[in-house]
Amino acid sequence: FTMLHHILLAAAALFGVFTILVIYRLIRPTVLSYPWPKDEDEYVGDKGKKVILAGSYNPPHYGHLAMLAYLAERYGEAIAVIGVNATKKYDVTPEQRAELIRKMVSAEKIQGKIRVEVVSGYIWRFAMKEKASILYRGIRSWGKDGAEERLLYILNSYGPILLGPLRWPIPTCYLEGKPEYLYISSTLVRGLCQKAKEEGKEPELSSIVPESVHVDISKVYSKDK
Repeated sequence: FTMLHHILLAAAALFGVFTILVIYRLIRPTVLSYPWPKDEDEYVGDKGKKVILAGSYNPPHYGHLAMLAYLAERYGEAIAVIGVNATKKYDVTPEQRAELIRKMVSAEKIQGKIRVEVVSGYIWRFAMKEKASILYRGIRSWGKDGAEERLLYILNSYGPILLGPLRWPIPTCYLEGKPEYLYISSTLVRGLCQKAKEEGKEPELSSIVPESVHVDISKVYSKDK
């Protein structure tokens, strides 16, 4: 009983320390502002790391491409992850979006390795399976997107502790977008496609999505819902 009591006390203390760290990161998250760090001497060890940039990519656009290009250049491999909710019906499927990213990345001839994966289930669990070093999230700024990101951060932090496998969580970092692309969002792209469809025109997307996927995005996002 005494040994069990000590174990429970130690576990409770460790959980308390972990909770304090989570709260600290909610208050002071790790945010990479633009211009993104590119000191090759300082980040020489990053070439051996694998990182994940998770998002809906619905659809992908220049903002996503810039982030993926940076992560692929800095790290050994960048994985663009599209999460799937099995209970949700998508107008444009995750697989279709994944193909758009692959086509976009291939056409732009990005330096470095980028992989695209559609993931069903917890992304933090996939990240652990892949032995990823960092979970990245693309944001406009913490002030604008922090409220939405906090809940996901809590899930990614407590998930491994409460749901297993019992491991220390993978750190989450936030990558602020390039200033010239901050006005671009997937919502904007979808809105332009729908508006053009209603007007019987082709959407003008040349300044917000790469030419390599312009026609494909216009086609799949202008369909009747």
